Formats: sequence, structure tokens, C-alpha cells
Amino acid sequence: MYIKYPHYIRRNIQLLTLSTLCLVSSFAIGIRTAGNVQPVRLIEAGGTALAGDIDGNGTVNIADAILVLEVAQGYVLSTSDQLLADPNADGQITVDDAIRILSILSLQ
Repeated sequence: MYIKYPHYIRRNIQLLTLSTLCLVSSFAIGIRTAGNVQPVRLIEAGGTALAGDIDGNGTVNIADAILVLEVAQGYVLSTSDQLLADPNADGQITVDDAIRILSILSLQ
């Protein structure tokens, strides 16, 4: 026996069925893979970069400010490690970062 529902009710039933199927399958996959968790050390995950240490030598110095200006002018392409060391954490290497590095150096 087929019940004729209005269009919006049929659509809601389809969405409910699909979402229930997705939920059940996600749960089944999650239960199956729950024991496969392996810890990742901080160094393997990329570590934490020192803010302003663009050249990656462990200290913030004038060479970092020069490298920032080279990247900002397009002479050198920035790397992901350099973006992690972005002094103002805006995700871009700009002249503002060089100014921030120089202000950090002037306070030391």
C-alpha cells in the first residue's frame, strides 16, 4: 500500500532517512577505527615557531627583519615555516612584520 504524501513531507522523509544512514555509518566506522589512535609528538606536527624567527635559527635578530622585507617585496617566496613564525600572526609576511621584529629588537 502506497501512501501519497505531499511533496514537502516526502522530501523531509528522504532527508531524515539519508541523515540517519550517514549517522549510523559514521558511528560504525568510528567504532571500527577507535583503537587506531597514535600520539603525534609536537616536533612531528610542525612544532611551535618563535614569533619573528623567520630564518629559523632559534633567535630573533636583524637578519629576520631583512628576510621579512625580502619576502614582502617578492624577492623570496615564503615557506610554511616562515608563516608559522609570523610576528603578528596574521598569516602573511608583510612590512608590518619587519617593523614588529625591529621593535622587539629595540626592547632587548
